[in-house]
Formats: sequence, structure tokens, C-alpha cells
Amino acid sequence: MDNSIKTECDKLSVVKDINERQNIIRQFETTGFLDRNKAINKITSLQITDTELLTATKLKQVASGSVNLYQADDNTIISNLQFQVNFLISKLGKLNLEDRNEI
Repeated sequence: MDNSIKTECDKLSVVKDINERQNIIRQFETTGFLDRNKAINKITSLQITDTELLTATKLKQVASGSVNLYQADDNTIISNLQFQVNFLISKLGKLNLEDRNEI
């Protein structure tokens, strides 16, 4: 696969991940409803597929403590989703910067 096509696919995937998490956060903020299983699945699935995020998550847990997501309150789950959104926004910025440097 052409490197520019792979980069575009990577960017689209990151944008999709950001939007999915932001939608869950927005729904919680506007309605108070949190589909806990969906949110936890989003958190854990990305930790499995993105080693950089997993490392960042482990460092955050060392600094602030770790909690089992299935035992966490809704605000903790939302906080974890927001952490991932922030991470993914940074990752998207890095991909955009790398893409510009290749032109």
C-alpha cells in the first residue's frame, strides 16, 4: 500500500475513534446516560490495538492510581474516554505534521 494512502487510512481511523468517544461523552453530559459496556469496550479495545496509548495509560495509572473499569463510577469511565480523546487528537496532529513534511 502506498505510504500516503496508509497515512490517510490511519488518519480516518483516528478521526473515527475520536468521534465515537466524543459521542459517548456528549451523550453522558447531555442526558446523564452512559452505556457502560460500550464505553468500557471502547477504552479497552483501543488499549489493545494502540501500544502508545497503552504505555500512556500505564504511566497515568502509576501517577494517579488504577481502578477496574467495571467497578469504576461513570465519571471515571468518562475521564478515561476523555484521556483517550486527548491522546488521539495529539496522534492526529502528529500524523498531519508527518504528512505535511512528506510533501
